[in-house]
Amino acid sequence: MPWVNMDDGFPEHPKNDALSDLAFRLQVSAICYSNRHLTDGIVPAEKVPRLVPKFRKSAVDELVRGCHWYYDESEDSYRIHDFLDWNRPRGKVLAERERKSKAGKKGAQRRWHEE
Repeated sequence: MPWVNMDDGFPEHPKNDALSDLAFRLQVSAICYSNRHLTDGIVPAEKVPRLVPKFRKSAVDELVRGCHWYYDESEDSYRIHDFLDWNRPRGKVLAERERKSKAGKKGAQRRWHEE
């Protein structure tokens, strides 16, 4: 499972501190969604309303206005600003999973099939 990387000063950063509570929660939820689903900071527009319980379009507008998110009309999705500066890209996460899987299989083979 990938982990979200976030500076411990993230909430107090002037750009984030200016956000409403709902927009801040939506921002953090979107970062978690993107990392969990390995989307490299891309959130489909159809998923956004399901990221927070009391969703309001105004929170999305606030994030776009503040340049936290960028809307991609051709993909009908939002890109989270600087996501890949803080979190590992999909390719690296999948490569690490594959490496660990191979190592685990090799260890199991040694343990259970040696005489």
